[in-house]
Amino acid sequence: MRTVISESAEQTKTIGRTFCASLRPGMSVGLIGELGAGKTQFVKGMALGLGIDEDEVVSPSFGLINEYEGDKKLYHVDLYRLETNAEIETLGLTDYLRGSGLCVIEWADRLGEDLALLDRIVRIEILSGNRRRFTFPEGTDIPYLEGLKTL
Repeated sequence: MRTVISESAEQTKTIGRTFCASLRPGMSVGLIGELGAGKTQFVKGMALGLGIDEDEVVSPSFGLINEYEGDKKLYHVDLYRLETNAEIETLGLTDYLRGSGLCVIEWADRLGEDLALLDRIVRIEILSGNRRRFTFPEGTDIPYLEGLKTL
């Protein structure tokens, strides 16, 4: 596992932008973390890495899926409001998971067994205040992030 500590929302965006560089179109990323952990800030960073204005990125809690156009497409999914597999199945996630862009899913743990369909899982833990611990899967190539504590 690769772990990085963020001290601010800006550092969280930097982590997201840097992580995004290691992904290819058609890949999917699941984000797992409690409310307020920084999932949407991480996605804003990913968007920046794809040439998308971070101000366009908002949590799709009510719309469930937002699509952003940049150098590559970014599909931003939020499962927070969904409680059953039947509700999740109505989204047609498989179309997004292997689409032409990157698919990032907030609250990915709600996928249950389908979590295994995702290419990368990022766990975000609130340490205190603005401090967050990001844990990336083994083998994830993330270049050294200057000024950030890596474990």
